[in-house]
Amino acid sequence: MAFAETVVDREVLSGTCPVRVKLAERVYAGACLAASSPNWILSAHASGETPLLVAGTAGEVNDYIKAYPLAAIKVTTTLANVATLGELVSLDDDGTFVADTANYPDVGFVTEVGSDSLSAELVVCPMIQQLDTART
Repeated sequence: MAFAETVVDREVLSGTCPVRVKLAERVYAGACLAASSPNWILSAHASGETPLLVAGTAGEVNDYIKAYPLAAIKVTTTLANVATLGELVSLDDDGTFVADTANYPDVGFVTEVGSDSLSAELVVCPMIQQLDTART
């Protein structure tokens, strides 16, 4: 079976160009965020909301958190859902990361697979989907 994360309790290892955003709903660390004026929400393929940023921490409604346009995160997998080094990562219907899937937005790739194969590190750049759509 292809890569799929099994737990949404992610660790954000680092991020670039931090920005401060206000949340319109509860989010977890490492989640992709979409703009929903005037605040930010969890982005998922099913929602149709364009992923733009990565949440640096978890937060609740009306919280301000740091978010990043590019982040390195660590995710949990299982032996049945092992990641492959260099594999493209997409955003699934529920906001979790899965192996590149047709018609799902690509948001990053696998940079490291844990020695126990139960974790993986990803580079996530949600706006890449926007750039790909624009063919720039």
